Amino acid sequence: MSTQLGTPTGPNKEWSPARNFLPLILGENLEKELNAEEISKLELFEKGLASELSREDTIEQAITKIVKMALAAEFGPSLVTAKGATSMVASIVNLIKCDAQLRKQALIIVDRFSHA
Repeated sequence: MSTQLGTPTGPNKEWSPARNFLPLILGENLEKELNAEEISKLELFEKGLASELSREDTIEQAITKIVKMALAAEFGPSLVTAKGATSMVASIVNLIKCDAQLRKQALIIVDRFSHA
């Protein structure tokens, strides 16, 4: 997956993620690919999802929880509560819902971490 990034002063550059995190979340190759800080962030993300996700959540609610937990794990919980974060989270959620591959990955995460 790659995305075109535009800058106001220069040409578009293609950006592609450094690694695919879904295999990491599913428990594959964790020690080989990540440093200690990344592992602790991923563990925080997983613990948060396990406590927050419920099988009764709608898809939008579940994806919103995933996005908020990812932002909190990566940048700290203050980002999620900051002014303007609601619209940022909503934009990310809409992007995930509109992209078939991202939506499929989000549903796999929901299936793995949601509880009854």
